[in-house]
Amino acid sequence: MTIPDILALISSSADPDRTYLVGIDGGAGAGKTTFTRWLAKVICASSTHVSIVHVDNFCRPSLERVDKNAVVADLDWKRLRDKVLIPLQSEESAHFQLYDWSEDRLNDWVTIDVGEVVIIDGVTATRRELSGYYDLRIWLSCPRDVRVSRLMKRGDTSAAEIKRWLPSEDQYIASHNPEVRAHLVIDTTANISTEDGSGWFVKHWLPPGAS
Repeated sequence: MTIPDILALISSSADPDRTYLVGIDGGAGAGKTTFTRWLAKVICASSTHVSIVHVDNFCRPSLERVDKNAVVADLDWKRLRDKVLIPLQSEESAHFQLYDWSEDRLNDWVTIDVGEVVIIDGVTATRRELSGYYDLRIWLSCPRDVRVSRLMKRGDTSAAEIKRWLPSEDQYIASHNPEVRAHLVIDTTANISTEDGSGWFVKHWLPPGAS
């Protein structure tokens, strides 16, 4: 199975009357946002509508955290489940607020209608409690040292924030085994600079519904 085959599967599964849910998970710096944007762009080129929901938009405000620097436990998976996954799987529109990082509060409202493809992108997107809601679960595999290097070069996350975040991420991966339960595992060690995504390759493929 190649990435073009996966794209064809998603596009052929899209239905105007039913939402096809894709969960994209991976460690910080694995390239989830880059891959998600690329995936959405390619699928949209086939005249299929795609909506993207970022798990980061479900972070709890700092007053609800133990520390001002967010960790995995501060991502409110229950709100993601109740406001997005359950409604869409039940063929109802999703209506939810986005966490505004600059203002540290829930802010803008978003509505996603039923139908076509919705991609949930972010660390913990396919955690055990949420995995059953997805039609397709994707894990982006990338060595930790490569990911940390990318985070540092990005410049939007301090060394202190990275240092606090990584142990909680390690605990999440160990507890939930998202790579093991993924239908598709993609190696994202290479930096992608081409439009066709040729730098990524499939490490593992288990068709949805297969044992």
